[in-house]
This record gives sequence, C-alpha cells and structure tokens, in this order.
Amino acid sequence: MAFLDNSETLKESQTLEFKEAAAGLPDDIWESYSAFANTEGGEIVLGVHENKTTHTFSIVGVANPSELIDTFWSTVRSSQKVSSDVLLPDDVREATAEGRSVVVIDVPRASKADKPVRVRIKKADIAFVRRGTTDQRATEREIQQMEYDKAYLADRAPLNEIGIDALDPKTIARYREVAAATKAHSPWNSDSNEDFLYHIGGLAKGWDGLLHPTKAGLLAFGFEHEISGIIPHYRLDYREETEGNLRWTDRVMSQDGNQNGNLIDFYFTMVGKIAKLFKAPFSTDETGMRHGSRNPITECVNEAIVNGLVHAWYGLNAKVTIVVKNDSITVSNSGSLLIDKGVAISGGFSEPRNPTLMRIFNYIGAGDQAGSGLCTIWKNWYSAFEKTPILTEKHSPSYVDLVLPMQTKSALSQSSLSSFSKHELLLVKAIEGAESPITAADVAKNVGISVRKAQEILLELTKKQKSGVSRTKIGRSFHYYIDRN
Repeated sequence: MAFLDNSETLKESQTLEFKEAAAGLPDDIWESYSAFANTEGGEIVLGVHENKTTHTFSIVGVANPSELIDTFWSTVRSSQKVSSDVLLPDDVREATAEGRSVVVIDVPRASKADKPVRVRIKKADIAFVRRGTTDQRATEREIQQMEYDKAYLADRAPLNEIGIDALDPKTIARYREVAAATKAHSPWNSDSNEDFLYHIGGLAKGWDGLLHPTKAGLLAFGFEHEISGIIPHYRLDYREETEGNLRWTDRVMSQDGNQNGNLIDFYFTMVGKIAKLFKAPFSTDETGMRHGSRNPITECVNEAIVNGLVHAWYGLNAKVTIVVKNDSITVSNSGSLLIDKGVAISGGFSEPRNPTLMRIFNYIGAGDQAGSGLCTIWKNWYSAFEKTPILTEKHSPSYVDLVLPMQTKSALSQSSLSSFSKHELLLVKAIEGAESPITAADVAKNVGISVRKAQEILLELTKKQKSGVSRTKIGRSFHYYIDRN
C-alpha cells in the first residue's frame, strides 16, 4: 500500500523497489524478494521504468498483469527457486497507477524461522539483504545472525570452553538478593549458586557432563574479560551528554574497570542512574524493579534498557549504548528487529532473540515477557511528555534505536533550561516536579547531594533572572518553588 498511497512521488527506498517487467518477470526480482524478506519487508512494483541517465522513474504499466502474477506465484512456491514462500494470498495484486496496470508484490519481513530466505541464482542458493535502494548479498556475519535467531534457545547452549569460575560471585549474590525479594516463596532461594543458575538457564550440562555457563549466563553474570574472550568487540556504554561544551558529563562502560562489565551489573547501575534523573518529580523504588516501582517514567526507561539488553545480537560486534541528553534518551542495540515495528509497538506478541537472557531478567521483575513492553512505553511516555517515542532500524551493520523524547510540559523555556549546569538542572527538575514548595534538605535527598551543596546551588538559582526558581519562608526554613508568572 505504500506505493499506491504515494504514487505521485516515484522514488525507491529501503522498502520500495521498481522494476519495468517489459519482457516478462525480470530475473532480478528474486534478489529483491530475498532482500526484503531478510530485512524489513517491502514492496516490489512491476511496471515502472527507470531512466538510467537521470535515475528518475515513470509509470509505463504492464501489458499482461495476470500472466505476470501467475508466473510469480508458480515460481515463488517452487523449492527449486526459493527456500521459503513468506507471502499471503493477497500480497500479490494488480493495481492501477496513472491509468496504467501495475503489479504490486508486498513482501513481508520473514519470521526468524524462515530466515535466511535464499533464492537460486546460477545454481547457487544465495541470501540477499536490503541496503537503502539496493539488494546486496548477505555477508557471513549477517547469515550467522539469522542462523542464530533461527536456532531454538541458542543462548541456553553450554559454553564448553569455560567453567563456572568465569562468572562473578558478587553479581550473582546481588541478583539473588533481588530475586529473593521478588519471589520470596520460591524453592530456588535455598539452592546453591550452581543449582540456582541451572534453574534459571545460566548454567547447562556440557559434553563432559559438568555444568558450564550458557551464553546467557556468561552475558548476565560473567566477568568482562571472560565475555570479551567469547565476544571480542562486546561493549556496554552509558553516556550523559547534558552540557553542550563537553562530550559527556557522566559515563559508564563495560570495560572501564569500575564494574564487572556483565549485563546484570550494568543494568543495576543504570537503574540507579535513571532513578536519580527522574526521582524528584515522582515516587519510585530504588531498585527500579516492576514489583516495587510506582514511577511510570523510570519503568519506561528501565523497560527500554532491558529491551535493548535482551534483544541485542551478541555476535562479533555486540554493543548496547544508552545516551542521555537534555531532550531525549536513546537506547541502541546491535542486531535487527525480529518483527515489524508496528507489531512490536502494538504489543501482545514477543519474539525474543535471547529467550534465556529474557528469562533471567524477567525473574527479577525487569522487563515484560508478554510482549506489551513497547506498547506500555508508548502509552506512558506520551502521557508524561506529549512526545511519541521513535523506533528505527539501521543496517550494515544492523542496529535498533529507541528514542524517548523528553520535551516536558515545563513552565521554563528551552533557552533557560539550556543555561543550567548538570546539577542546576537536576535541582530545577526536583523543584518543578514537587507538588508544593520544598526545602533544600528535600531537594538534596531527592537528587543525591549534600544539603550544604543544595543550599549553595539553590541560592545561585534564585539570583538567576531566568531560572524561574523562587523561595518563600515557611516556619524557620526556606521552601523553593518554580515561579510560573
């Protein structure tokens, strides 16, 4: 339908391919079919001519649409030509554009069970991917990712080359503490670490009959150097870029030596960072877990972070990046979406890349297993900020970006907000989010700084003409508020 809705603008794209088909079904149609099925899906339109000099397109139509459709169906259903027929009966149809007959083939994104979709070309079975307006042969890494996604519980297979000592006891202890609070009556709470990790999928029996970390277990609980031994370019990266004159004001990296570098350790660190950023305007649980939190904003951000961590492709180049700016939070993860964006956002259907890793996070109340996580983010984020989150895919290499815009319903102008330092901005948010004027001690507690430091910053803010911060004396203490006049 994308072509018919915008047929006045003839331009190929990531999801639209034109072919003339003057002499029948073109041979290269199968490259486009494979590319769309292995990437985001898209439309192939037959009956559009390309001027090779100007690279412009014009609708010329096809003389025999019914014959073309019959030929296409008979070929796509032949296992000698195509490895998987991913089409529904109404995905191929005749249409009219500018008074001429064209054929529109709507190729959906193939399920992970059908990928890689290969087509036979010159006695070779080849998989293609879509890159902008071109169909390209899939690289070995792209094939590996599709094969991994296709495998059943691939992240639960034992890594026979490493032992239990590759896992960090401190991370396991912290995880079990949260798990015990979340599931107080679980019989696993009294298990040894080995039995507990075996139950949740962190360990599995290897070919030698002994317990070894699974890929999920290593990612969740392993030491960074052990993870990098299996995944050489593994990286987790958190950056606060809230002051324009600096590259970043706060940064946490998996290989910086300040943490153990695994997913659970990184996630708990992120929970603390996000709780500080949004604590003042809301009431939240320090753990950030679903079982305790009543803060819809921190739940949205935590859900977005877990979504990135459990759906990332942990191949040779594995990265999850979180960037906090004054006007947005972006969570990026290596890998592609496994289902269409619309389906993912609508909720109700989950297709995890790393199901065991998802199970490990779900066990402590982090993340949503029912497939409604993104749907909840969309609803709650718009309610809070009147801005819709943005979900996009990038290719070569594949990345998924989830952007959470943060233009708040603020009484302060963007120009005044941009003039604040990091600590000033945190204090202003704390004051603005309070239901009534609050003391310096309340601000200090919410933001996580000393009372003395809060008093000094608040005094400076009251002197700034455009800060909007005012104070009034109630009893023996000054109380601070945002002057909205």
